[in-house]
Amino acid sequence: MSSENNHEALIQAIRQRTENYYDAHGLCCSEAILFVVNRGFGGGLGDDMVRRLGAGFCGGMGGGDGACGALSGAVAALGLILGPGQPLGLSKTKMRQAAKKLHDLFRAAVGSTVCHDLTAPYADSRRARLKSCLAITGLGAELCARVILECRPEFADKVDLPFLNRRDTKTQAVIQKISAYF
Repeated sequence: MSSENNHEALIQAIRQRTENYYDAHGLCCSEAILFVVNRGFGGGLGDDMVRRLGAGFCGGMGGGDGACGALSGAVAALGLILGPGQPLGLSKTKMRQAAKKLHDLFRAAVGSTVCHDLTAPYADSRRARLKSCLAITGLGAELCARVILECRPEFADKVDLPFLNRRDTKTQAVIQKISAYF
């Protein structure tokens, strides 16, 4: 399998695992992206820290319908993996360029970077909104992974494939939460 095909398969695995985490674990967009990118690329943060960091971005900055939480979570995850100070991290200038690229790809794909703009068409249906947010969350993770691998293709060799290829059910997610207390 070529490196390009391998990267594409990895990017899709990250997208699918993020969508799975969003759905099965009941995480919001930013939490799911940060969680999967952190674990998938070995970002080094504990699960509780990741959830705390991602919690405020949900619903366009805490439900304020501002910047899309999927984009915010993806940019935060990008910084976690590629930020200055990380092993093989980017310079400040290159990190900003990577973040802008992620932003521009996201906007080109969905038409806006504002939560309200993206969710307003589904205001009358919680189910439709969640389905749309699930897809946008997956897209945010996909674009984040794409930019990471464009900047540092060698990171493909260090991903946690067993984690990325696993799928959790909602029941498994509940059991994991309960077992964390013991």
